[in-house]
Amino acid sequence: MSGFSGKNVLVTGATSGIGRETAVCFAEAGAKVIIVGRNRERGEKIAERIRSNGGNAVFESCDISIPEDVVRLKNSLENESIKIDVLVNNAGIFITQSLEDIDYSDWTASFRANVDGAMLMTKEFIIDLKERKGCIINNASVSGLDIFTSGTKNYMYGASKSALIKFSKLCALNYAPDVRVNVVCPGIVDTEIFENRDFSRFDGVIPMGYISKPEQIAKVIRFLASEDANYITGAVIPVDGGMSLK
Repeated sequence: MSGFSGKNVLVTGATSGIGRETAVCFAEAGAKVIIVGRNRERGEKIAERIRSNGGNAVFESCDISIPEDVVRLKNSLENESIKIDVLVNNAGIFITQSLEDIDYSDWTASFRANVDGAMLMTKEFIIDLKERKGCIINNASVSGLDIFTSGTKNYMYGASKSALIKFSKLCALNYAPDVRVNVVCPGIVDTEIFENRDFSRFDGVIPMGYISKPEQIAKVIRFLASEDANYITGAVIPVDGGMSLK
């Protein structure tokens, strides 16, 4: 597949999980991938993995929740004459706690990582994306869907992902037809985010009957960025094996 030859794709939170597999997925389709994350060692390893397989990738260190860091990232890419065609706002954190035990610093950290980062990245790169008729894919969660409410400790994660979905819809409305903006809402995905690896606790939760792999989410993200999806904007797509149907 070479549908992204000549395209520059930036993926945040690309040093692990869904972000890592999304970077690999776009590279396999011919894109130059800008891997963005905070962990330089992991990021450089992923970039090298892509290059060793014939792909094109570079790593850029950035904490997307810090405005000055995002500006520095934009300036760094401009200095290398790189303009973005596809922005994948994937970076986020997963913190859960009962309401009585929520620490305010965790609440603000959740919104900074899961909402503010996507806003800062979108704000900084929207001019490039308009010029290049690009697109944005934001990684939310089934936890942010109005139709799905689950979990006794999901206040911070669910609320922040719901905010990301609303932000995405507003961007889709206000920047059409120049920039398409869509959202994927994964369910339970087998990534490093889970410290408890006993997935049997999810038995009976997913109609499809199994936990998804990050590459399954990555392929949907790539589709939404492709020409095959050129009439889709403002869509919020659960990729959850039917989990949100319950």
